[in-house]
Amino acid sequence: MPKSDVLRNLSISEIQSGHYVSAARHLKQLLSSPGDLPSNVREEANNRLAQAEAQIGQLKIGVDIAGAEISIDGTVIGRSPLEGSWYIEPGQHEIIVSKAGYPSEARQVFALAGVAIPIEVSLETLRREQAADAKAAELMGTSEGQSQTAREGGIGTGPTIVLITTGTLAAASLAAGIYFTASANGHDSDADGLAERMPGLGACRDAQWLADCEQIVRSRQDSEDDRNRAMVGFVGFGVASALTLGYALWLTLDRDESVPETAKGVEPSISIGRGTASIHLHARF
Repeated sequence: MPKSDVLRNLSISEIQSGHYVSAARHLKQLLSSPGDLPSNVREEANNRLAQAEAQIGQLKIGVDIAGAEISIDGTVIGRSPLEGSWYIEPGQHEIIVSKAGYPSEARQVFALAGVAIPIEVSLETLRREQAADAKAAELMGTSEGQSQTAREGGIGTGPTIVLITTGTLAAASLAAGIYFTASANGHDSDADGLAERMPGLGACRDAQWLADCEQIVRSRQDSEDDRNRAMVGFVGFGVASALTLGYALWLTLDRDESVPETAKGVEPSISIGRGTASIHLHARF
């Protein structure tokens, strides 16, 4: 019974029992009810409303489209436009605004006691952005939210493992090549430093320089060994890179239905000679 005395008694009971959200809503209803309230009742209602509002949060929700459904924590509270503030318990809440023909908008808000939070939602802007994203996806050859790979079914677990393995092998081989090259340069630097200390080429016949001469020989040998290891690493990097690229191209070509099967293919070839290595990759599109 929305009578002034009933609303007044309800609000008093709710404030006394700590139900401030219900009390604020009943007091708002009391103050907006038709008919004149006695001045003492109106003053009392305004004081109790201020007391209740200090304990709860308020949401001022604005939507640019009329008739949009507004729900808080899964409960529909009305449709836009909402007049005034919506009272809510302090804490985390989820707001969802939706209307047929428009994308839905979800917001997470943390209400604070005694604070009014303005929330503005533009469904028209969301619709324009969604249309622009769909157009861009169409120009790229995919539908919105769906990648080209997903549209064609993906590459599967097996090919993915192969690509990861060959790619990892290429990276490890390159790292090994760089490491052993740096190590070889270090051995050469050590040998050069020892050679600069010696008086000449015939110093190795002097027992005084014998240890340094042996160290120079070892450094030169270590340098040569490291350079051979570096060459193997770089060759391995080239081979693994060629295999990775070739396999990736093959997967791509294998999915291209516009190219006849007889016209597609990738043919890697490797040539290794003394101190040299070359990699050739032939592809038919």
